[in-house]
Amino acid sequence: MAANTTTDWVDPVTCPFCGDELASPGAGFIDHIHDNADCEDGFDQWRENIAGDLAGEWTG
Repeated sequence: MAANTTTDWVDPVTCPFCGDELASPGAGFIDHIHDNADCEDGFDQWRENIAGDLAGEWTG
């Protein structure tokens, strides 16, 4: 797995954190981050960074 320094998600079937192909952009992404600790950490940090931009916690 190659590290990706950007979280610009330009292809919905490619993980923005490592560049691996996803089974699907929705559930496939969630499965992927649960199976890949580095990607899950990246997602958690991304989510923390944008938390102040959202009025409340999202359900997604």
